[in-house]
Amino acid sequence: MKNKAKIISIISVVLILIIGIAGYFMYQKAEEEKAIKKSLNKITKTETSFSKVETHEEKLNILKSCITEMTDYNKSKEHFKQVTDKYKSAISSMQEVFTKEYDSIIEENTLSNLDSLDDISAITNNKDNLSSLLSTIEAEKDYVLSSNDDFESYQQKITELTESYTNRITALEEAKKKAEEEAKRKAEEEAKRKAEEEARKKAEEEKAKTHYENEYFSIDVPKEWIGNWSVSETENTIQPDNPRVIAAYSTSYHPDGDGYGGGAIIHVLKLEEGDRLGYGYFSMSQDVDCITPNASTENFVFIMTQAGAGFFNDGGATITAK
Repeated sequence: MKNKAKIISIISVVLILIIGIAGYFMYQKAEEEKAIKKSLNKITKTETSFSKVETHEEKLNILKSCITEMTDYNKSKEHFKQVTDKYKSAISSMQEVFTKEYDSIIEENTLSNLDSLDDISAITNNKDNLSSLLSTIEAEKDYVLSSNDDFESYQQKITELTESYTNRITALEEAKKKAEEEAKRKAEEEAKRKAEEEARKKAEEEKAKTHYENEYFSIDVPKEWIGNWSVSETENTIQPDNPRVIAAYSTSYHPDGDGYGGGAIIHVLKLEEGDRLGYGYFSMSQDVDCITPNASTENFVFIMTQAGAGFFNDGGATITAK
């Protein structure tokens, strides 16, 4: 009986120990599950907060905080793979939001028809957007990108685009400069042409005011005479019966104010072979002047009488035979 009681006592103690140990492990398991659940709930709340905020900066701050929490968690004495995996999954999802944003900005600012675009402002705007994006990626790469290779991939893609935009802008600016220089040259040429035309017209107008000509001779007067002189056809008064007189002209000058004017009568005589000045049809009194023109297909003699202050005196008008 004593042995039987002893055996029962031993069995009872063993059972108590087994129950105690089992209870301890069950308690530990429960505490672990409780800790895991608490950590998972915290991560879920972080994910919810991330999805609710709208600005890039707010999302980045949550991502940074989540990465820091995971790092600290993995350094703690008690950390569980389930929680670590949840952190990794949450962080990966957050990072994907940023990379999708990067990719969207790149796509929006990629100009597939670059060679046909001539809007420098639009190209510059896209280039600046991409340059700004690259700066953002470089600043955020330690939190958003999994490796430096990912950053270098973005860097290469964006750099290739911005360099192509720079080349296109340079080409357009050079073309614009060339066009502007050509337009300036044409404008200057046109301005010069107009100035020369104006000067020519002015000279012609001035000349018209001081110049007269017909088929026999031309007359030029000083500028001071403008508006006060005239030439007109008149009758043959010096030799009415002379058949060699083929035309007669009256000239006059009447200065402004009290100035003393004058005038002249010019008779045009046709000079034929054998004719001599001072004889026959070409005999003249002492009060007339005779002008012999340069020889041409036909030669003429101009017989001129002046009155008043004269017309062809020194400082006055000049006559040139044709």
